[in-house]
Amino acid sequence: MAKEKTGGATIEGAAEEVKKKKRTSPIEFVQQAIAEARKVTWTSRNETVISTIMVLIMVAIMAVFFLGVDWLIRMIVQAILNIN
Repeated sequence: MAKEKTGGATIEGAAEEVKKKKRTSPIEFVQQAIAEARKVTWTSRNETVISTIMVLIMVAIMAVFFLGVDWLIRMIVQAILNIN
């Protein structure tokens, strides 16, 4: 074991600091998972619909924005390179 003396304190290797975890059985694991799943709060149907509509509106706005930026860059490149 690697031990160091530093001013009266003993520093031991990390392996000794690791505590053994209690193993859980598969049945106990499933019970814990079900208990945690019961704590989950789900959004209401109304909240989901409103959020979906907001996302679709933002996607449409961003699509129009990037269409405009793409058109502007295309015009600039055509003007610089004299492409008809």
